[in-house]
Amino acid sequence: MERQVTFAVNGEKHHVTVEDRLTLLQFLRDRLGLVGAKNGCGKGHCGACTVIVDGKAKRACLLKAADLDGATIQTIEGLGQNGELHPLQKAFINKGAIQCGFCTPGMIMAAKALLDQNPNPTEEEIKNGLRHNLCRCTGYTSIIRAVKLAARMLKENGTVSLEVPAGAVGSSVLRKDVVAKAMGQPLFTDDFFLENMLFGKLLLSPLPHAEIVSIDTDVAKKMPGVAAVLTAKDIPGRNGFGLMIPHQPVLADKKVRYVGDPVAVVYAETEAQAEAALAGIKVEYNPLPGVFSPLEGIEEGAPLVHEEGNILHHVKVRKGDVEKAFAGAEVIVEGNYYTPLVEHAYLEPEAGLAKVEEDGTVTVWTASQGAFAFRDMIAATLDLPPEMVRVIYRPAGGAFGGKEEPTVQIHCALGAVKTGRPVKMTLTREESIRMSTKRHAEHIYYKTGATKDGKLVAWEARIIADTGAYASLGKPVVFRSAVVATGPYVVPHVKSDAYGIYTNHPPGGAFRGFGSTQVAFAAEVQMDKLARALNMDPIALRRLNALDAGETTITGQVLGPGVGYRQTLDAVEEALREVRFDPSPGKKIGVGIASAYKNVGIGAGKQDGAGAAVELTETGVVLLKVGATDMGQGSDTALAQIAAQASGIPYEVIRVLSSDTFCTPDGGETTASRQTFVTGNAVQAAAIRFKQVLQDWISREYGIGPEDMVFHSNLLIDARSGKQAATMEEVAKRAKAKGQKLAAEHYYLAPTTYPLPESADHQPGVELARYNIHFAYCFGTQAAVVEVDEETGEVKVLKVIAAHDVGRAIHPQNIRGQIEGSVVMGMGYGLSEEFKLDRGQVVTGNLARLKLPKITQTPEIQPLIIEVVQPEGPFGAKGMGELPINPTAPAIINAIYDAVGVRINSLPATREKILQALAEKNGR
Repeated sequence: MERQVTFAVNGEKHHVTVEDRLTLLQFLRDRLGLVGAKNGCGKGHCGACTVIVDGKAKRACLLKAADLDGATIQTIEGLGQNGELHPLQKAFINKGAIQCGFCTPGMIMAAKALLDQNPNPTEEEIKNGLRHNLCRCTGYTSIIRAVKLAARMLKENGTVSLEVPAGAVGSSVLRKDVVAKAMGQPLFTDDFFLENMLFGKLLLSPLPHAEIVSIDTDVAKKMPGVAAVLTAKDIPGRNGFGLMIPHQPVLADKKVRYVGDPVAVVYAETEAQAEAALAGIKVEYNPLPGVFSPLEGIEEGAPLVHEEGNILHHVKVRKGDVEKAFAGAEVIVEGNYYTPLVEHAYLEPEAGLAKVEEDGTVTVWTASQGAFAFRDMIAATLDLPPEMVRVIYRPAGGAFGGKEEPTVQIHCALGAVKTGRPVKMTLTREESIRMSTKRHAEHIYYKTGATKDGKLVAWEARIIADTGAYASLGKPVVFRSAVVATGPYVVPHVKSDAYGIYTNHPPGGAFRGFGSTQVAFAAEVQMDKLARALNMDPIALRRLNALDAGETTITGQVLGPGVGYRQTLDAVEEALREVRFDPSPGKKIGVGIASAYKNVGIGAGKQDGAGAAVELTETGVVLLKVGATDMGQGSDTALAQIAAQASGIPYEVIRVLSSDTFCTPDGGETTASRQTFVTGNAVQAAAIRFKQVLQDWISREYGIGPEDMVFHSNLLIDARSGKQAATMEEVAKRAKAKGQKLAAEHYYLAPTTYPLPESADHQPGVELARYNIHFAYCFGTQAAVVEVDEETGEVKVLKVIAAHDVGRAIHPQNIRGQIEGSVVMGMGYGLSEEFKLDRGQVVTGNLARLKLPKITQTPEIQPLIIEVVQPEGPFGAKGMGELPINPTAPAIINAIYDAVGVRINSLPATREKILQALAEKNGR
């Protein structure tokens, strides 16, 4: 049924006919092209679609356009006036409250509605006003600061200045992307619309493990609007993808191994028609017994997920004589731990858009953490050479490791080739949760021995990880768990075994922390148990055993300079002296400590490298081309800062082009906290070369020596006279006229690493460098202060102090944002988040059921940036975007014990688990 309605959008009246089912979000995006409001869930759970309707913040996905006759609607596109940013937009920029930018328009509009109704809100009122809006990146604290700043400036009738520190490395310069993001301008993949475009939908398996007997698509092919229905037999090339083992089917043909396996794909004129046609596909299955726990899968006689067996990978770390060391240990603590499957829950669902160009090249637009890897996998499926596939990076609305491998991108390209028309595919939130990779669940057994003085002597670890239905990145994740299993400590005798086990669950893939997060929880609870068994201060115990330069890791690597672990302990200890909290009536306060360390770069004998190119364009802009992908962490900005520092060109003149396989060098995957170090070094070298090329040209053409060249904004100044010699545009045009390209590039190879040795004990005649499995590490320590209600089991995190060694801080505000976002994500990991299945069927199938942290739960966070220069990093920097998640959960768990005396060894520490533990403690 259709209705005629009239309403105003951003001051413009619209007289329209709309269907009863059409949501306001669909109308804004599809009919008006106002794509600032985002579709993050379609259920009102995320708030990314928030707009203002008649003065109140409303989630546009929950409103029917037909019900809004006479309404006044404002979107992010209508917020600024006469080209001037609204104070809220400026405040979000100034306070670093924007990372990926997907949630930003909705968050700003919710804040606008709040301040319109309450110009002077308290912090609690801000949290309440934004309670319907999720942010997975920032941790909310910067958002709260931004709203407070905007409220103050609006109250004083002042304006918020966009002035930021000048300079390059070490300054919190204006990020390259934030002004556009504050205005809702960046086009994410689903925001694109191409002429004559088809929409694709996947038919997913309803069963976690089954043989495919037959697939009948005849009915679906005849349904309205359907252009094509494809199955595995229609794939021209390899029917498999994967970064490590390409055995995950693009379209399953013989067998399905989890409920996210696609068996067919429909392309139709509209998304609704494609969705409807899925019901016309008939698939006959033969159900098979499943494996629904890695503990089941490792048992002899278990059903086989893959014919070659259920053990994907077994990693062994051996050092010293563990049995002898335990026999001599004066104190031994043991523990069994469990960490659950966790959904990334990035707010932008996966999407892809593909088109076949006139020359046969297939162009794919998508948010990928590795455009070149995506290119190669797409090309293999299409049976095309890689140079015939172009992958262009679009902004990612969060990723956290979850966009390292394809979901719909190959299907988009396949559809474009088969139909000859552009194809767009966007997963619903439910489809995304069902299909996407997860953080590995791990069952961990630890045994730790020490002297009575607290010196660690032995550690035994057995780790069994749920790697899901396919390999994905399970091998390196399990490797990481094994090699950092004992935390940032010197342990002379170690036996660590980690297994990756196939199950009929979604594949276990990359997730912030990458296998180190799970074992950090177990190791740090072990250390807390040991400290209490020894009646020793937990920081003192850690300091006594801390890794430092010259010390040896459990894999035999002798650490070089650039180890700031002890400094993080000192910083947290000092900050704790200032902490004062009085418990509420009937509640108890506890403080917990935890530390962690993690690799920078891929390592383990894999060659790691990246390229960068710098050129002066005709417009006078210096274009920096890199293969790194900025997912909100700020890599475009950091790399531009490095380029500015190395070249002497002002930061504001540098523009960054990232991840276009036709235009940029390969930067490898944006993973393993590697881009600042690896691509950063490539940028530094390329910028130095560019500086030389530019100086040589200017010296010849303008007679100005290198020592007298000053670049100010887009001007070349002759220092001898203090006068302008030329604009950068004039320099570029003069070079072009003489056939000279002012450009330079460099491909950087990271320091050599080696595979894990059979024994970490140093062997005679073997160079110590042969034990280097990584070229750098980052370190951190956190303290959590919690309040526990013994009657309800509720835990409130009051404060987290987070000290992290970052090498050199390229952009301090970005680093603070990474720490704050990681802490809140780690809090969710510790207290509430879990991706649940019931015999392979998804239970937590939407954002609400995943129990993500909300702004109302945000604690006070005190980031402490520790700078211990990494000599081989660009200007001393190293990666740090992952590590800060690792200490948070164990610090909280240790704080709970400090408060009420119960240990929660299985995450998340829900109210029910705490109440059960308290009942057992009290004999009830």
